[in-house]
Parts: sequence; structure tokens; C-alpha cells
Amino acid sequence: MLICASTVKLSVVIPTLNEERFIAKTLQSLAAQDLPSDVSFELLIVDGGSCDATVEVITRFFDTNDTLPVRIFRSITGRAFQLNCGANFATGEALLFLHADTVLSQNALAELARALQNPSVQYGYFAMDFDDAHPLARLYSAATRINSILTHYGDSGIFARRTFFEALGKFPEQELMEDLEFLFRARTLAEPTLIKTASLTTSARRFKKNGFFSQQLFNAYLVARYIFGANASELKQQYDAYRK
Repeated sequence: MLICASTVKLSVVIPTLNEERFIAKTLQSLAAQDLPSDVSFELLIVDGGSCDATVEVITRFFDTNDTLPVRIFRSITGRAFQLNCGANFATGEALLFLHADTVLSQNALAELARALQNPSVQYGYFAMDFDDAHPLARLYSAATRINSILTHYGDSGIFARRTFFEALGKFPEQELMEDLEFLFRARTLAEPTLIKTASLTTSARRFKKNGFFSQQLFNAYLVARYIFGANASELKQQYDAYRK
């Protein structure tokens, strides 16, 4: 069993918007975490105005899993706004920002707590897998084993010490690329930490819908445009049009 030098409390923030099909698996993976006695976590779910049964699914889950400490909030729609809303109410030493369609390996939170024993660790992300065996999915998953902010986005489970997160100004409240912008800013202050001893598995639903090559090419196009100065609001319009 992992032994930590001191008690660690983690805050897991999950933004939701019409995630009735996926959120229960994510919550179940949190309920199944194998934690040492000196590591605890709280869960902050921030819904951005779901019009499906997301909130009902969450409520039913916690009716039968009432030992998990959870708070549910509502905010305006927008991932950055929702992430910051959850962070504003967090009480943990470190924050883990988790997508609603992402499942943690059973040791994920324990490995995060282990990493935080090193005072030089300020922020980072996990290695990631897709729930699909497509060759391009495996290739992208392999790329997340490389410690680069260009191969990690929000679905890699970005984490940060709360003090570092607040000093950085939290997530930029823009319509898209808030994860990339956060990592760009963080990189100017400290080196990221990649956790490879645990992993996250995220849904490949958009890749399945649009085609793996097409979706990855479009993602790369958006990132490149953002790096070269495109406005996040303009990119969000393109992103929404592509998803339809």
C-alpha cells in the first residue's frame, strides 16, 4: 500500500453538459479508487445547463453511493466557466479536472497523491487511452506517454496544486482551448509532471462519429490556428459547426 508522508486531500472537478450516457462510468471509477488511509478526495460536479437526464443520473448514483463526498453546482455553459466554478469551492490541496466521459484507473488518485509528495510538482496530466482499438487511437494514446503540453489536453486529466492554479489566474474564461492556454501559461512558471503509473480512459465517441483521421486532422487544425493567434470564439464556431 502507498504510504504518504502527510495527509493529502484532492478535489476532483467534473464539468457536465448532456453527459447522461457517460457520467455514471466516470463516477463509478471514482467510487472504486484504491486510496491509502491518508489520502482523501472531494468531488465537485458543475453542470452547465444539461437538457438531458445528466443531473438525474448523477443524483441516482449518489443515492446508492452516499459515502462519496460530492457537491453539485450549476453554472453558465462553458467548460472554462464550469471548471473555475468548481475550483472556487474546492478545499483540497490539489485540483484534478476530469472530463465527464473519462474513466480513471483504480490507482489514479493514489498516484496523483504520490506525485504531490514532491514539492517541485506543481501541475501536470496523466497518460491517456481511448476506449477504442483503432490504430490512430493507439498512436495518439502513445503520444500521451510523452511529456509535452502539445500532446495533452483536458481529456488527459489536468491537475494542479490549488495555490499554483490560483496564482496562475485559473482557467482563462474563453470559449475553446482553455486547457491549452492554461498549459501554455503554466509552462512559463514550472515544468509539467506526467503521471504514467496510472492512466485515464476517455471516450472516442467524436472520433467514431467523424472518422479518426478526419477528427484528428481537424483537432490539429484548430490547435495550429490557435497557436498562430486565432480567436477562441471564432474557433468555437468552427468546432460547433464540425460537430453537427
